Amino acid sequence: MFADSAVQVVSVAWIGGMALVLAGAAVQVAIGAGLSVICGPFLLLWFGAAAGVPLLLCLNLLVSVVATACGGAGVRWGDAALASGATLAGCAAASVVPGLPDGVLKAMTACVLVAVALPRPPVPGRLPSTASVRAGIGLAGLMTGALTVWTATPGPITPVALARAGRSGADIRRTMQPISIIGYGAALACVGPPAAGTLGAAAWAWPIGAVLAGTGLGFYLRRTIDPARVVLLVRVVAGAAALLLFAAVLR
Repeated sequence: MFADSAVQVVSVAWIGGMALVLAGAAVQVAIGAGLSVICGPFLLLWFGAAAGVPLLLCLNLLVSVVATACGGAGVRWGDAALASGATLAGCAAASVVPGLPDGVLKAMTACVLVAVALPRPPVPGRLPSTASVRAGIGLAGLMTGALTVWTATPGPITPVALARAGRSGADIRRTMQPISIIGYGAALACVGPPAAGTLGAAAWAWPIGAVLAGTGLGFYLRRTIDPARVVLLVRVVAGAAALLLFAAVLR
């Protein structure tokens, strides 16, 4: 679908798409979620779901690996292990469940994201128990794994679960990176790598370069964004993802 022609590679639409990849990588590193929401629609429209989902999974995996390698200090490894195990279970379940219609998947994902985006006021004087915290993180990981295999756009379900468990914004955006390595890596193993003809050899440099530049920008944004605002920004990303999915279902 994407030939090795310089004219095709350096098209206005392609440059715009790579700008979205860069922005998505930056947001992913800065707050813990956002790459799939920002550049996913472009990649899926450009390549179609069959080729776009593996490509999107590859880009997400690259962001997560680089972000973990460069900013692993401060990760809550207990939370990461719990969420990663649940994510693997969700990926495994989704890989054996019969395929659902595309519209059903999008609508179901959008409903989950709306629930994630809506704030849940804390109950005064009541702290969540350790068991309920672990159950919430585990359930979020399970849903994240299934949605990653089906759509490559799990949305910020796990970050919000971590926030509801009382984790700080700084903890969330660091801890999400190793969790994402497991989730996107497992999903890619389930759906397979991008087909050889998805991108021409020369074109691969574009998304990889955009991801690396966006990751660097994301680390800069980490220093400028107040950790207390991370959860709010995650909810905004969830709401935006839900709107995009509802629009795709209704068109």
